[in-house]
Formats: sequence, structure tokens, C-alpha cells
Amino acid sequence: MPSRPDRPAHRIRHLLTSTRFRALLALGMVLGVGGVTTLAAWTSSATATSGNITTGSINLQLNTTTQPTLTTTLNFSQLGKTGMIPGDSNSAILKVNNVGAGVNLPLKYTITSTSGGALTTYLRMTVSLNGTVANKCTDGSNVVLSLPLTLTVNQAVGAPDRSLAIGATDNLCVSVTLPTSPTPPTSSSSSIVLNFSAKV
Repeated sequence: MPSRPDRPAHRIRHLLTSTRFRALLALGMVLGVGGVTTLAAWTSSATATSGNITTGSINLQLNTTTQPTLTTTLNFSQLGKTGMIPGDSNSAILKVNNVGAGVNLPLKYTITSTSGGALTTYLRMTVSLNGTVANKCTDGSNVVLSLPLTLTVNQAVGAPDRSLAIGATDNLCVSVTLPTSPTPPTSSSSSIVLNFSAKV
């Protein structure tokens, strides 16, 4: 009958083997945790710095052929007329300029009229883009056609927010007509102020 293996020796070998195996597992877990910690310590960063940020500006100025100097307060004397009778009209060209320089921007402008005097409500105003004096501003692209003037402050003249590119000029033909009827009071007069307000 073969002899049995020595039970105590077998148990010791089994115990050593099992203990060693568990120790290796534990060591592997420690290394695994250590590896995660090491990866977390590797960092990187970057920055981006903008250039200068500045605001732009707009610069709307007026002039005429006979008054070529650019200004924001133009004496539009060409539109005036003395001794007007029913059926008469007077026309003149007004130049609207976006004086582009540096960081100037495209703009939009709106025209309004503020008029005074007893003759005002008898007058009609026509404004056209690139119209001609010879045709009483009825040619070109209409901004407003035969607008009855009122005594309202800042009466709208055409649609608002007309676009004007940097360095561009709108040649506006402006005509004022006194219709044949109704008949205005004699020796009456009117003064008209055209206002141009600009924005981006």
C-alpha cells in the first residue's frame, strides 16, 4: 500500500503557495493605484491672448457742388427761392458723404425735416437719389415723391436707415414745389431744415 503524502508538508506547501499568490495580487493592486496617481500628475496648459479691441466711428458730412467743403452744418441756400408763385419749383443737389478713414464704419442715415412759416403746409418736397435738377428730381431713384410738408418737428422724409458704405456719397436731388392750388397767402414764407441722423 503506497504511503500517503506527508499531510503537514502538503498543507505548508499549499499555504505558502496561496499566501504568495495573494501577496502578488495585492502588489499588483498597489502598482495599479500608483500608476493612476502618476498619470494624474502629468498636466499641460496653454493660453491665447487677444490683440487690441477698439471701437469704430462714423462720420457723416454734407456738401454741394457750389459748396464743396465737407461740413455737418450746411447752409443749403441753393434750395431757397424768392418770389415763388403757384406752379413754381426749385431744385438743388445735396451730397451726403460717409467720410471713411481709419476705423470708420458703414452707416445708415435717416432724413427728417423741421419746417416753419405760413407757406410750409402749401409746399411739396421730392427727393431722389441721382436725380437731376433739370427734371425737378423726378428721375433717379425716389426717396420721397411730392411729400406735403408739415409743421411737425422731425417730419420723416422717405424711409429710415438708408445704407451708405465707407467713403461713399449719395447725390440727393431735392425739389420743393408750390402747387397751383390751394393758393397760399401772399408774402408768406417758409424755412426748411433737413436733418440727417446717422448710426451703424
